[in-house]
Amino acid sequence: MKEKWKAVINWAQKRKIPLLSVAVMLSFAINIIATPAEEEPKEVSYQTFSKMVMNDKVEGVEIDLGSPTFIFTGTNEKEYKTDNPKDEDFKKDLLEAGIKVEEVKGKTSDMMVTVFGGIFQIVLIVVVFKVLMGSLSNSKNMKRTETSTGVPGIDFTSVAGNEEAKEEMFFLVDFLKNPEKYQDKGAVLPKGTLLYGPPGTGKTLLAKAIAGEAGVPLISTTGSDFMEMYVGLGAKRVRTLFEDARKKAPCIIFIDEIDSIGGAREGNSHSENIQTINALLSELDGFSGSEGVVVIGATNRIQDLDPALIRPGRFDKHIAINPPDQKDRVAILKVHSENKALANDVNLQELSKLTIGFAGADLSALLNEAAILSVTRGHDEISYADINDAYLKTVMKGHEKKNQADRKKDELELVAWHEAGHALTAKLIAKSEVPKVTITSFTSGAGGVTFITPSGNPLPSKVYMENRVKTLYAGRIAEFLLLGDESQVTAGASSDIEEATKIIHHMIVTYGMSEKFGMLNLDTLGITNHANSLVLEEASEISKKLYTQTYDFMVEHQTELKAIAEALLEKESITEEELDNLLS
Repeated sequence: MKEKWKAVINWAQKRKIPLLSVAVMLSFAINIIATPAEEEPKEVSYQTFSKMVMNDKVEGVEIDLGSPTFIFTGTNEKEYKTDNPKDEDFKKDLLEAGIKVEEVKGKTSDMMVTVFGGIFQIVLIVVVFKVLMGSLSNSKNMKRTETSTGVPGIDFTSVAGNEEAKEEMFFLVDFLKNPEKYQDKGAVLPKGTLLYGPPGTGKTLLAKAIAGEAGVPLISTTGSDFMEMYVGLGAKRVRTLFEDARKKAPCIIFIDEIDSIGGAREGNSHSENIQTINALLSELDGFSGSEGVVVIGATNRIQDLDPALIRPGRFDKHIAINPPDQKDRVAILKVHSENKALANDVNLQELSKLTIGFAGADLSALLNEAAILSVTRGHDEISYADINDAYLKTVMKGHEKKNQADRKKDELELVAWHEAGHALTAKLIAKSEVPKVTITSFTSGAGGVTFITPSGNPLPSKVYMENRVKTLYAGRIAEFLLLGDESQVTAGASSDIEEATKIIHHMIVTYGMSEKFGMLNLDTLGITNHANSLVLEEASEISKKLYTQTYDFMVEHQTELKAIAEALLEKESITEEELDNLLS
């Protein structure tokens, strides 16, 4: 033991660390280790407490009448915590039930003092520990920054979709495989390549695929790994990373979440952040483009990056990784279903229509959720019902309520007409695909839903947006046609109205699609109070016009509207094929 203490003192003296700091840290550490941890009372609902009282499973109660909670002991000698009812007869009722009651005062405050005292000790130890570790060489710290190295076991065939992005990145692969072909013609590799796009679209997977396709090591890290509270450590880690990469060349450096290290520098930025990004810029400038080191960054927020980082000569090659279109979604679903037993009723083509807006990670999670449901239900294969339930759980942020029988007939009829209105206008006015319509209620609060696949046009026209508003208004109009009384319509269209309002607002303020204002972006001009009232007036006129047009259309097609509603009442859910048959 004496030799161990000598080793600690020698270690501290070599690094000129005050022995008092070492003593304080060790003292607190021993104090915490020696102090036995008290088990926190388990928190339960008041209903659980009441049931335990009725079943004679409560031994005693400790209560502070002014506290929002109280602690009680079960017959199993375990402590529990629940809400304080603050009822005048509470103590009397417990005593009559044969339960010991002890009034305590200030126990909560004492507990808080103990907790905060413990937190203070922990914080102090962490600070002292940071001071000690801050003096260590950065070579050891760099080992945790370099989160993975080696040649990945995937290539471009493992990545479905993103064909355009893969074509753009193929030159990186070719350069790493045949550098002399480019060097002979004086071509140099871009200093840095930036992959940007929404979360879950496969940026990290593509970086691994590039390395796997080229057969070179991938040094993978994240921007947050470089950030430290001590000035200079982040910059050292950047330099160490690039030194290591040069030794392993040809290779790829992949920095995920590069915005956390390469965010825009401002006057009040932390000096550590400034030094770290300066080190990164310096390392990029030190490349001649022929070392065989490819630097790839990934970010969800390219707009937040420092301009110096993305200018020519730095991360000057920008490749967008967009959410997959329908064709890509089919390919991605095929990849993620290769190791899953799908039933014959599963149609990936139809599923791809339902999953518009899903990224690759979302599609993977969807099939995984369906597989879990299949196992829990004892199915040999993943059925369409499993996938459908997983989809509803994902999109609706909840699952179908188990007991649908409690819903009243009037409520079901109203929901059926509401969803029928959306489906009718989506098919006949907006010319959109409607993969599914259901009046099943969900735990998220939705009473029904119409799934609509909009057109794939990346530049929606004025007519498209007007038709979208009509589709949103159709649910409320269908309610009115059923009830025949404007005062009886429900609040079920609140989210429809909110979305329609946003579309109309953008048409007027952003897209220059207003006759009153013409081709002006009102946000750029700055809207005054007077202009706001004019915008409201114009929005009201557009809304009333589109509502009237939709109402007239639905009155004309009321027979089809009723047929869809009746089919929903009979089956609860209908497919697009069934909907098309009703409309034809």
